Amino acid sequence: MTSKFQEQSHFEHDSPPASVHGAIPPHTGEAPANAQEGDSDDASSIDHVQEKAAVAAPLTKKEKLKRHCGRFKWWYLAVALILLIILLPLLFTKIIPAITQDIVSSQKLPVLAGEFQALSPTELLVSLQTQLDTPLPADLDPTVLSVYNKDTPDYSPFLNVELPKIHANHKTPVMVTNQTVKVANETELVKWFNQVFDLPSVKLSVKGKPHIHLGALKMTANIDKTIEAKSLNNLNGFGITSLRLIYPPLEDGTNIKGDLNLPNAGVLTLGLGNLTLNLFSGDVKLGFVNINDVTLPPGNNSRAYYGQLYLKELVPNLGAILDSQSGPLGEGNVELRATGNATIVNGQHIGYVEQVLNNKSLIATVPVFKLVADLISSFSPGGNASLSDLLGDTVGNSTFIEGLLQHWNQTAMANGTEMAHKMMARSTLRESRTIKAPATKNLLKLGLKMALAKL
Repeated sequence: MTSKFQEQSHFEHDSPPASVHGAIPPHTGEAPANAQEGDSDDASSIDHVQEKAAVAAPLTKKEKLKRHCGRFKWWYLAVALILLIILLPLLFTKIIPAITQDIVSSQKLPVLAGEFQALSPTELLVSLQTQLDTPLPADLDPTVLSVYNKDTPDYSPFLNVELPKIHANHKTPVMVTNQTVKVANETELVKWFNQVFDLPSVKLSVKGKPHIHLGALKMTANIDKTIEAKSLNNLNGFGITSLRLIYPPLEDGTNIKGDLNLPNAGVLTLGLGNLTLNLFSGDVKLGFVNINDVTLPPGNNSRAYYGQLYLKELVPNLGAILDSQSGPLGEGNVELRATGNATIVNGQHIGYVEQVLNNKSLIATVPVFKLVADLISSFSPGGNASLSDLLGDTVGNSTFIEGLLQHWNQTAMANGTEMAHKMMARSTLRESRTIKAPATKNLLKLGLKMALAKL
C-alpha cells in the first residue's frame, strides 16, 4: 500500500517533506510559488508606469529637427548636390549677368559738364563729365561709347568716345578729358548740332559694351542710353553791346568794332574757332563782323568783334532799311539780324559748324538811344571817326538827311504806320500831321553842330 500511495501522490520524490500541517518547513528558506509570482507582477507594473512616463514627455522642435536630419541627412545632401549642379551654371551665366545688366541699364549718366571744340574739318576735341551710381563695387575696362541720333532710322554713330578704366563704387565720377575724336558721320553730326543750337535741351544717345569685373567674375553688359542735356536755345540773349566807327578805315577795310554777347544756356562748352557773321536789316546786307577764337562756356560771353559796315550802300537802300525797322523803331529800338558766313580753325573751314550757323538767324535788338550814344562816342577826341568826314564820304550831309526825312514823310503819309500814328498822337500841332523836312533838317543840323562843338 505504501508504494501505491507514493505512486498516487502529487509530490515528487525530490520535493521536501511536508509537515503535518502541509507547510514547507521554514528552515528551507524558499518562498512559496505564489509569492514569487506576486513580486514579479509588482515589478512589471512599476516598469510599465516608468515607460508611460517617458513616452508622455514631448520632444522640442530642435530635438525633432535633429532626429529628422539624422535620419534623412544623406537624402538632403544628395538633393543639395543636385540643386547646386543645376543652379550654379544658371547663377553665373544667367542670374548674375541679368542683375549686372539691370544695374547698368538703370544708370542715368547725367551730363554734368563737357566741351566740344572744333579742331579740323574731320576732328573734334571732346571732354565729358558724367557719373555712375552702383550698389556694389565693380571695375569697368576701357569702353568705346558710340554717340548717335536716336531718331535716325538706321543706326549711324557720328562720334566714338572712349571711356577710361573705372572703379565704380556707389556715386563715382566719370571723366573724358581732351580726347581727339574723328567725325564718323558728318551728316548726323550736323543734325545733332542743329538741335544743340535750336533747342533748350538736346538728346544725346550712346551705345557701348563694357566688360565688368565683380571680383573674380567677368561679364559683358550693354549700354544703350539716351541722355538729355541743356543746350543753346537759339543763343537767346544775343546782342550787340557796343559799336564804334573807325574812320578812315583800316587797310583791310575794317570800319567798325565793338562787343557783343554770345550766351550759352547749356552745360556744354563749345569751341567754334574764328566766326564771321553777316549783318542785315531786313533783307539788306549792312556788312559783316569777325569774332576770333570763339569759345562759349555756359553763361553770358562778351566777345570783341571788328568788321565792315557798307556805308556807301546805306542811302540806295534807305527805303528798304527803314521799312524793315518800322516796327522796332516804334518801340525805340533798331533790330539787326546776324547769320553765319564762315567758321575757320587753323586756316580751314569747319563744314559741320558752317552748315549749322550759315542757316541760322540771330536777332540783336539795340536801343536807339544807346546806338546813337555809341556813334557819338566814336567822334569823341579819343574816338576813331569824324562825323563830317564820314557823312561827306558817304553821300554828303544834306543828301543823307534829306533822303532820310523824305522817306519818313512818305511812309507816314502813305501807309499810316504805327510809328506815324504814335508821332501824330504826341503832336500838339493840329494844323499839320506830317514832319516838315526843312524844319527837321535844320534841327538835325543844329543838333549835330552842338554835338561837334562839345567834342
